[in-house]
Amino acid sequence: MHLVLTYFDRLKGPSIFLSFPDAKIEEDIIYKLIKFFDLEINETFFEIVLINKKKKIINLYIEIPSEWARGGKEMVMLSLIMKKEYKSELVYAFIVETSHQILKTKNVYKAFYTNDDHYNDNIEVYLAHEQIRIILFDCLSSLISRLESKLNKKIKKR
Repeated sequence: MHLVLTYFDRLKGPSIFLSFPDAKIEEDIIYKLIKFFDLEINETFFEIVLINKKKKIINLYIEIPSEWARGGKEMVMLSLIMKKEYKSELVYAFIVETSHQILKTKNVYKAFYTNDDHYNDNIEVYLAHEQIRIILFDCLSSLISRLESKLNKKIKKR
């Protein structure tokens, strides 16, 4: 299971910003995530099933208000890559909760400028980046615990 935050870099286009755990994500899945970001889907929440890989990618598109971005918003996508057998309804609340934690973080938009020469000497950029990293790590850890707890309850019922 991986939690990935993709964002729209104003120079490179869609890019992976952070992912947890740190274990490497397959290159073809990274490519797909970046392509999903470019799709013009009218839904903010959508899932993609990769039948051959037996995986499901659950995505939530978010716009973060930004004082620095063109158009006044940072465009990001939160994605959870998981085994195909998990029900997406189980994780919808998790994705929404995680996005709310990101959105309510003060000046969170600054995190997306760590590689921007104009802003890279601004300490707030690195603080915001660390805040997002902590949110993603904590939320993923919480989800894994919840899923393990549900699995243990099912096993005990049998």
